[in-house]
Amino acid sequence: MQRINHLISLVSALLVLFLAGSAFFLSFESLRDLAVQIGIGEGIAWLYPAIIDGAIIVFSLSVLRANLTRERTVYPWVLVSGFTLLSVVLNIIHAQQELLAQFLAAIPPVALFLSFELLLAQLKETAVRLDLQNNLDEIVQDIRKKESELDEIVRNRTETIQKLEGEIGQLTKQKGQLKTEIQSHSNGENGSKPSESGTIGRARQQRTTK
Repeated sequence: MQRINHLISLVSALLVLFLAGSAFFLSFESLRDLAVQIGIGEGIAWLYPAIIDGAIIVFSLSVLRANLTRERTVYPWVLVSGFTLLSVVLNIIHAQQELLAQFLAAIPPVALFLSFELLLAQLKETAVRLDLQNNLDEIVQDIRKKESELDEIVRNRTETIQKLEGEIGQLTKQKGQLKTEIQSHSNGENGSKPSESGTIGRARQQRTTK
């Protein structure tokens, strides 16, 4: 499904680009011819349509950049609208004094404006989607990094706990051994006292007999 969407977006962008190029060429020829008619040399007459219709493209790109950087777009939009209107008026002036001819003459600059804005809208959506995808990838990498740090902390704590449990076990064992030795010494002292009492008693009996 993602590949189909990508293919549709690509074909749509190519068709819009073709439409914008065709409209630009038609408007370009009309404005160049109009410049020649008012006395501009043919060698430099192409500069006038390049300036007028080219300004529409340049200012539209400025709108796209302002949108992506979250800047104000009022001034670029005013420039785009102004030069589009200028191109429409000049194309109508160049046309014959018939309503149909004037209507047809107004189509190329309007089509250039609309098609190019549509192309920029698609580019904007693509740029925003790529930016979101990059942000998502960065977040995923950060999550994996934090998980690795957490695993390292847990592993270190586990080793520390095991070490402490081992030391506690050794101390408990030593405690038991000491208790056993204390009990054995206590039993030995209790057993020696009766022996000493018996010895003293026998010594007294011997003195009495004498």
